[in-house]
Amino acid sequence: MITSSQAKKLTSARVIVFGVGGVGGALANFLVRSGITNLDVVDFDTIDITNLNRQLVSNINNVGLSKVDEIKKQLLSINPVAKINTYNVKYSLQTQNLIDLNKYDIIVDCIDDISAKKLLIQNAKQAKKYIICAMGAGNRYQNIPQFEIADITKTSYDPIAKILRKFCVEQGIKKLDVCYTKEKSLKISCKKIGSVVYYPVSMACAMCAKIINKIMEGV
Repeated sequence: MITSSQAKKLTSARVIVFGVGGVGGALANFLVRSGITNLDVVDFDTIDITNLNRQLVSNINNVGLSKVDEIKKQLLSINPVAKINTYNVKYSLQTQNLIDLNKYDIIVDCIDDISAKKLLIQNAKQAKKYIICAMGAGNRYQNIPQFEIADITKTSYDPIAKILRKFCVEQGIKKLDVCYTKEKSLKISCKKIGSVVYYPVSMACAMCAKIINKIMEGV
């Protein structure tokens, strides 16, 4: 289906995923199954029992353990020769220098924290590296999930995208690929964002397709 030269591009590409929860964890899984063998993952969190309904890294036996350690085990069980580096940190002004963005071909933002998203976008653009960002996938369960990849200026209905559109204008960022849905989130009384497995996983599928094709086209 793909040529040997395209396969070589996949195995030689260096990708980093920030945030390995519902979207990022599934995406890391899909990337390794798609031929990516150099993948770094960043997340400070541990697996919680509430993650079981949607985060592919989680199971009843690893509750309380590090997400990046567990995702590494999972990815190596798929491809034992893959090179998976982990950063058990929260991306911030204090930790940003721990990760050299210049060595990656693709940077993937699946972070929940808006301040961390902004910082990562800004640093990726300064490094002149391609970055793709996940928008909202929570508080939705109705209808069949429909996600699309678009420039941040073309997005609508998504509250995270609205914040980032303003940020990009302020920072002079001309282009930013994001994955989002026009499906409006539900208004609920609970402050915590709820999610069902098929929304974040569907977002991960769309992002994986974009990343794989981007690499095969030469980034």
